[in-house]
Amino acid sequence: MDDQKAAEFLEFLERKVQALTGQRLVFFVIGRAGWGKSSTVNSLVGQDVCKVDDNEPTTTEVTGFNFEMNGVKAIIFDTPGLCDGSGNDQIYIEKIRSQVTDPDSMLYINRLDETRLTDNDRRGIKIISEALGTKIWENAVIVFTFANKESVADYQTKLTKRTQIIRQAIADCIQNTDIAYNIPAVAIDNKSDTTPDGKEWLGEFFTVVAERVSMKGMIAFLSFLTPSITKRTHFNKQQKGIIRRKFVEAVLQSTGTAMGIGVAIAGLLNAPIIIGFSGAGIVGALIGTWLSRYDDE
Repeated sequence: MDDQKAAEFLEFLERKVQALTGQRLVFFVIGRAGWGKSSTVNSLVGQDVCKVDDNEPTTTEVTGFNFEMNGVKAIIFDTPGLCDGSGNDQIYIEKIRSQVTDPDSMLYINRLDETRLTDNDRRGIKIISEALGTKIWENAVIVFTFANKESVADYQTKLTKRTQIIRQAIADCIQNTDIAYNIPAVAIDNKSDTTPDGKEWLGEFFTVVAERVSMKGMIAFLSFLTPSITKRTHFNKQQKGIIRRKFVEAVLQSTGTAMGIGVAIAGLLNAPIIIGFSGAGIVGALIGTWLSRYDDE
């Protein structure tokens, strides 16, 4: 990218960042009771905003938690557990539908240590799909909780198998394998920094969310991640590459051909750019974290 194109690109990012003041990222978690939805909210926010009880479901209302990182506003909704035996599923889903509007990402929570897919699992997926529409799965992430309930030897096999089972259940419900089989999955453990394979899961968690967050919210989400989340976790080279690609796609979609730099921006996918850029603020952090050279393994 030559100097003129780089300057136009930086001007574009500056305008996008300035526009973030009027934008709010919207996330919500959904799933059955006792699956760790509230704990996952706490992990995303980085503080204990939700009450957690290992023995009794504690969430019976749709509760939004507002927070801010790097000047980017966000809200994450914790939702009541579906199929909790109360008979209130339709009440719960109506509350979700009325309060969670135009979400940027849905985190579908499931337990990794479950041994099979139950009728309640399928019913929960059906309730979500009928109430919120098939499109909601296009910005969804499957989040498997309680990862450390699995042994080191069984962990990867169990993760692969559970992912296939859940994706197939979603495909059967919405009659769309393309959407269902493109939903990424990540295993986490809200009581540990690592999964049974010894890897930190937080970086992978935010990477798959970045893969699926709505395109309109992508630059806001990356601004949100930088640098607050990068201080909390380590992103490896592969994760940075995935996020970088999404960043470039978001910029391309936003600019179109109006700036005449579409081809040049597309080249960012394969070559680090603006390596010497030392700008301050969110724009500098965005470039320094996601678009400059990275040497992590």
